[in-house]
Amino acid sequence: MAFFLACLLALLPVVSMKSPIFGPKEVTSMPGGSVSIQCFYPSTSVNRHDRKYFCIQNRRGSCETIVSTNGFVSEKYMGRANITNFPKNSSFLIELSQLVEEDSGLYKCGVGISSRGLSFDIKLKVGQDPDRPNNTDVIVTEVDKTVTINCPFSKEHTQDRKFLCKKDGESCSLVIDSLNQKGPDYEERVRFKISGTGSEVFAVIISQIKRRDVGMYICGVGEETVAGFQKNVELKLLEPEPELVYAEQRGSVTLNCKLGSTVANVPKFLCRMRADKTCDLVINSKGFVSNATHGRILLSPTNEAGSFSIMIMQVRKEDAGLYQCGAQKDGQPSEEGPVQTLQLFVSEETTVPKTPLVVKGPSGGSVSVTCHYNPKENNTLKYWCRWKSSSHCTKLIDNLGMVNDSYEGRVALLDQPQNGTFTVILNQLTPQDAGYYWCLSNGEHNRKSTVKIEITEGQPLLIEPKTVTGQLGKPLNIACHFPCKFYSYEKYWCKWSNQGCKTLASQEEGNSNAFVDCNQSSKIVSLSLNPVTRAHEGWYWCGVKKGQQYGQTAAVYVSVEEGSKDVVQPVNAVLNEDAVQPEVRGKGIEEPTVEGSTEEHSGSSRILVSTLVPVALVLIVGAVALGVVRARYRRFSDRISVGSYRTDISMSELENPRKFGANENTGASVQETTLGEDEFITQTENPEEIQEPKQVKRSSKEEADMAYTAFLLQSNNMANEIPLDGPSDA
Repeated sequence: MAFFLACLLALLPVVSMKSPIFGPKEVTSMPGGSVSIQCFYPSTSVNRHDRKYFCIQNRRGSCETIVSTNGFVSEKYMGRANITNFPKNSSFLIELSQLVEEDSGLYKCGVGISSRGLSFDIKLKVGQDPDRPNNTDVIVTEVDKTVTINCPFSKEHTQDRKFLCKKDGESCSLVIDSLNQKGPDYEERVRFKISGTGSEVFAVIISQIKRRDVGMYICGVGEETVAGFQKNVELKLLEPEPELVYAEQRGSVTLNCKLGSTVANVPKFLCRMRADKTCDLVINSKGFVSNATHGRILLSPTNEAGSFSIMIMQVRKEDAGLYQCGAQKDGQPSEEGPVQTLQLFVSEETTVPKTPLVVKGPSGGSVSVTCHYNPKENNTLKYWCRWKSSSHCTKLIDNLGMVNDSYEGRVALLDQPQNGTFTVILNQLTPQDAGYYWCLSNGEHNRKSTVKIEITEGQPLLIEPKTVTGQLGKPLNIACHFPCKFYSYEKYWCKWSNQGCKTLASQEEGNSNAFVDCNQSSKIVSLSLNPVTRAHEGWYWCGVKKGQQYGQTAAVYVSVEEGSKDVVQPVNAVLNEDAVQPEVRGKGIEEPTVEGSTEEHSGSSRILVSTLVPVALVLIVGAVALGVVRARYRRFSDRISVGSYRTDISMSELENPRKFGANENTGASVQETTLGEDEFITQTENPEEIQEPKQVKRSSKEEADMAYTAFLLQSNNMANEIPLDGPSDA
C-alpha cells in the first residue's frame, strides 16, 4: 500500500501540471537544410531571466542538452546550433543548420533545468519523402504565382501527341496537350509551348497558381493509357511554418496578418482550421463575427497595404488552435488568394487578474468597471470604448480628458496608479447602454479586458433630484438619499468634469424617509453651495465606495439663474414626487424651506400658538361667564359687602344657592387671608361615614361666598380640559 501511494505521489505532479511552454509540434527539413524553432514561455520576471535550453531525448528517457542560453553547445552540434532569448516577446529561438537524417528525433525546448517539467515536445524529421518516385522533379511556388513545367521527349516522338496531366488517385486528369485541349480547372490559365520542330522539350505554363494545384503531375507522349516516355513533376507551395502566437488565459492577443499590396482592397477574413482541413469563419471585414467571439474580437487595418490585425480579448482555453487569415472578394475562406497560418497557444498558467465578465445595473442607475494596467506603465494611454461591430469600437473616454459628447456628465475615468487600476463609472443608464465595453491601454496587452453591461428591471438605489436650479448669491442644498444597504459605505459628493469627478465637502443630515424599510440605517447626505455662483453650474454626482472600490452613483445637473428680489428663493433642493418610488411617496420627504432657519422658526411658532390659544379661550369663557352672572345679579339685588368682595346677588337667588354650585359640603371651608384672597382647604372624609347633611340655615354672606367660589372652580376645570398642541412649559 505504501509503495502504491509513493508511485501515485510521484506521478501526480506530472499528470496534474500542464507545461506553459509552447512551440511547434513537428518540424521537417531536407538533408543539408536548416530549421528555426520558436518557443514561448509565461511572461514573468523569473522566466525572463531563467535558463533556456534545447535538448534531444534519448532512449533512457533523459534529455541531453544541445544548446542553452548559458553558453553551452553540444560537441556534436558545434557550429550549427544557436539559441537566442527575446524577453520582451517572452520567447526564444533555436536555429539548427546542416541537418542530416540522423538528426531526426524527439526534442524539447524548455526553461530552467531539463528535469523541471517546464518544456515542450518537438518532433524533427529530416529526409526525403518516401512516397516520392525517384525520377521526380520538385517545383516550389506560391499562390497566385506562375510556374513553367519543362517536359523532355525523344526524336521518335516528335510527331506524337504531348500532354501534361495531374495525378488523382489511380487516374490522371488532363491539364493540356499539344492539340490545345485543356482541363476544366485550367481553361483560362494554362498554355502549351514548344520551340520549333527540332526541339526535344515542350513546356506547360500555368498561371495564377491555386492551392488545389498542389500535387503530382505527369508529362509524356502518346496516349495517357499507353506506356510511353513519362516524367514526374511535384508541385509544392512555399508555405512557411505556422507563426506561433502565445497568449495567457483571460488575457488578450493580437494576430498580425500580412498578405501583400495586391489584396489591399479585398475583404479580409480569419478562419479556424479543423482536423479535416476545412476552415470555419471567425471574423471578416464585411461585418461577420462568430458567436464564440462576439463582443471580444476586433479586425483593424494597419498602415501597410494588404495587412491587418485581429485582437481577441478575454482569451479562453478553447481559443487555442490553428488559424488562417486571408483575403477573398466575398470575405469567406477559400483556396484562392494568399493566406497566412497562425498557431495560437493558450497558457492556463496565467498572471492576468480576474475581472467580472458581466456587470448589471437598473435603468436610471449606474455601473462601475475596474480595468487593470501595468503600474510601471502609468504614463500609457488608458481609455474605454464600446464594441459595435467586427471592426469598430467607439471611444467613450480616456485619461487625457477626451469624453464622447453624447456621454457628457454620464461617464468618468478615475485612475488609481498605486494599484495599477482605473475605474470607469457610467450612470443614468438606459436600455440602449446594454452591450460590450473594452478596457484598453497602449501598454501590456495582457491587461486589456472586456465586460458586458446588462440593464435590469427595478429602480436606482440612490435617490436625488435630476435637475436643480440655483439662484445667484443664494445658498443651495442638494440632498442625496442612501438606502440602508450602503450604511457602512463611504458616501461622497463630487463635481464631474472631463478630467474625472472632484470630491466635494458634504454633510450628513440624519436618516432618510425615502425608503419603505430600515429607515434608521438609511442616510441623507447633502451638498451645500453657499452662495451660488456661475462656476457652480454643471453635473454633480453622489455615490458610495469602499476603499478604492467604487459603487453606485447618481447624477444631478445644477443650472444657475439670476435671483428674484421680490420672491424668497428656496435653499434646499429636494426630491420632487417623480423622483421618489411610488410606494414611498408621501413618507415625509422634506419640503423646500425659506431663507434662514425656517425649520426652527416654524417649530417655535407651533409651540407659541399651542400655548396662547388655550389661555385665550379660558380668559374669554371666564369673562363671558362673569358678565352673565353680574348682569343677572344686578337686576333685583341689594348691595352686600362680604369681606373684601363686592357682589350683587338677588335675595331670591340667595334663598336657593344650589343653582351656583354652593351645595352643602362639610368637607370644605373658606378662610380669609391677610392678602384678601380665598384659600381653599379640602378635607377628605371616609365616604362610609358621610351622613345625610342636616338642614342649616346660612346667612346671605355665606351663600354668596360659596356661589362665587364654585364659579371660580368650574372655570379653572374648563381651562384644564382644553388639550395643548405643544409643551406646556414652552
